[in-house]
Amino acid sequence: MAIPFSREAVINVARRSASVAAFINLARRPATVVAILSLCTTFLADVVSAQAKVESASSGSKVLLRYKLKSGEQLVSKVVHLANTRTKMSEHEESSSSRTITEKVWEVSSVNATGEMTFEYRITSVELAQSVGEGEELKYNSLTDTEAPDMFKHVAETVSKPLATVTINPQGQVIKRDSELKNPQLGMGELTLPLPEEAVAVGSQWSVPRDARVKSENGVHKTIKVRELYTLEKVSAGVATIRIESQALTPVKDPATESQLIQQLSKGEIKFDIDNGRMLSKQLTWSDEVVGFRGPATSLRYDAKFTEELMPQTKRTASRK
Repeated sequence: MAIPFSREAVINVARRSASVAAFINLARRPATVVAILSLCTTFLADVVSAQAKVESASSGSKVLLRYKLKSGEQLVSKVVHLANTRTKMSEHEESSSSRTITEKVWEVSSVNATGEMTFEYRITSVELAQSVGEGEELKYNSLTDTEAPDMFKHVAETVSKPLATVTINPQGQVIKRDSELKNPQLGMGELTLPLPEEAVAVGSQWSVPRDARVKSENGVHKTIKVRELYTLEKVSAGVATIRIESQALTPVKDPATESQLIQQLSKGEIKFDIDNGRMLSKQLTWSDEVVGFRGPATSLRYDAKFTEELMPQTKRTASRK
């Protein structure tokens, strides 16, 4: 027998699905359905990054993937996240959507003798939008608007301010982080691309473990073991193409848990400049649906796309091999 739901209940679920609990620390993966502002630095809170473990290696010529940032340079990236959620509860259905566009900057202050790179991380501009059902779309653009809606104020207050000073090693591991501001956690994936310990050939795989957190109806948090699996797909003109896929290692059979987890698992592609030692671009996608997350007559569908691209003023053309 279907459980009756009010339209208000459906709207509340849809609003949480697009929303702003957005400023939560996704490094600890809270239980809410993915938030509107999940864009730029999911794991920035980690002082030490997990080791990238090589899973398998193929024969053939190998390349050593390493970060090679230079003191005094500024890396500017454009980050775009588009998300749509459709929630159905009994005879009621509601859709929500969110759009986040940010410009992030790494200002490299020093590189020491061992190759450890220190940079200041900040967001220089942000454009946000969220709508639920037929309701009015809430919008904010830091370049044109003087006042932000309440739900966006926390992010607006961080624009152009240092979010953190970070030190990474050539393998992309975060070894030190100092932060004066609470990070709004605008990100998907790690702050840096975790690189394998050794040189790898096309077809080689390496992985990094992480924990995803979900929340039960009674408010108890549960940890789901996840790994990010990286595969070197090809090397061309000094650019490595790397496939990335999030994989849940903990078995999940409960639809309520699955409805939270699907928005924490993505797959996509990364382009890495081997010669200049930096990520050129990242593309991630989400497309999944869970039936029965609040009973037999309920479903939740989530579709999203994330892109990050190094801007022309900092992107360097990889030298041809």
